[in-house]
Amino acid sequence: MHDPGRQRLRAVAIGSDASAPLAAPSWMSVALATVAFCSLGTAALAFFVQSARAPLLREDGIVETAAVLFLACAVLIAAAATAKHGLRIPLVVAGGLALIELLDELSFGARLFGFAPPALHGGGELDGVHDLLIVGYRLLNESYSGLGIVWLGGMIALSVTAFGAALRQTTREDARSWLSDHGLLAFHVGLVGLAQVFDVGATSRIAGAIEEVLELNAAIVLAFYAAQQALEPGR
Repeated sequence: MHDPGRQRLRAVAIGSDASAPLAAPSWMSVALATVAFCSLGTAALAFFVQSARAPLLREDGIVETAAVLFLACAVLIAAAATAKHGLRIPLVVAGGLALIELLDELSFGARLFGFAPPALHGGGELDGVHDLLIVGYRLLNESYSGLGIVWLGGMIALSVTAFGAALRQTTREDARSWLSDHGLLAFHVGLVGLAQVFDVGATSRIAGAIEEVLELNAAIVLAFYAAQQALEPGR
């Protein structure tokens, strides 16, 4: 004797393919979750624990050191994957960007080895590639007042475009495209661009703290991109 209720339950189970494994989270979703956790955790500590602000956000503090470690991981991952799978453009891009940004965070060895970097136009020291953006901003403002704002506007537009390109993949999970393979790289570019907007256009302590957190987030995303390209060499 057949049980109609049991048959209906079986039909539903078969129709929904209940035995199929759950889909693994995408690289983008895991990277976004990690970035959100680090950003919210840093903000909470800095806001609620006053004694933690200086160790977290000062030069060579916890946040900047964490960014250096993630960038170093990206370099090592890209190098190891290149040795294993051969030379591939995505790995070269990931490793090359990570190396440049790692040296930039370390002031190209100025603070490690005690040598004096060249003077920066308008004040300060030229101890990183990102300082060239500050030079451009200052030169434009000197040539014509207000052009510096255009410079910042271009940087913001670049960041927004990169963020839009990266986040498009979350709405196209079912379609393979170049973007779905390299969305993390676009996301990294957006974070770096936004960090430089705060570095170039603002001088407050809060803006400096936001810049440090954004640079940490960019380093995290670049490490995820290097890992994605290393573990999925056929993509």
